[in-house]
Amino acid sequence: MHTPTTAPSAPTPTAPGSLPLIGHAHRLARDPLPFITSLREHGSVVRIRIGPTPAYVVTDPALTRRVLVTDAAHFAKGGKIIDALRVFFGDGLATVADGDTHLRNRRLMQPMFNKAHIATRGPAMIDRVRGMVAAWPEGVPRDVYADMNDITLAAFLIALFGTDLPDRLQSEFTSLMPEIMKGTIRQTVLPSWVARLPLPANRAHAERVERLRALIRPDHQPPRGRRDRSRPREGGGP
Repeated sequence: MHTPTTAPSAPTPTAPGSLPLIGHAHRLARDPLPFITSLREHGSVVRIRIGPTPAYVVTDPALTRRVLVTDAAHFAKGGKIIDALRVFFGDGLATVADGDTHLRNRRLMQPMFNKAHIATRGPAMIDRVRGMVAAWPEGVPRDVYADMNDITLAAFLIALFGTDLPDRLQSEFTSLMPEIMKGTIRQTVLPSWVARLPLPANRAHAERVERLRALIRPDHQPPRGRRDRSRPREGGGP
């Protein structure tokens, strides 16, 4: 009698609720966080469908570390979500393809995200969070999900920009980012030709992205392709 030396791998479970043609796109577009959170109930790796395309969601922390850190070289970065994020992040660390360019940019940015640097802004982040929590009126029910989004984004902005970001800009960041991420997910799950149509949702997403770019663009920097005519040419000529 032959006894197998290794147990056969179990098939990857598929998330329930898939619809013909669109798969799980309706869930990702309507309530992405509750849907992704619910996948933990089905396994460490769960298959979903984005339209006709299968995608695999890793829900186990240890396995996530393998994908992102230990065995990262075996998992290439790319796909529609990266293409959609590139619209407003540009060719940054989160969106540029793996390789020499990514490694070079990562080494340039790494000092900003080491423990020592973040620790210098820890007190400012704590003060900001305490101020936000102290402003909550007592005895009034709160939307914890929205509050945690606001607190996390506020701490992130201080870690990234320090305390020099004006309150007005911080408020705009806080209101823009959730809507931009929703629009990004929508463009990821919809066919590319739909994302290019002049639909109200597409126009609103484009306007939010442009506003975000304007917020992070230095006030003194002229738009690309245009020369600052307020400066005289060298040599005093016209």
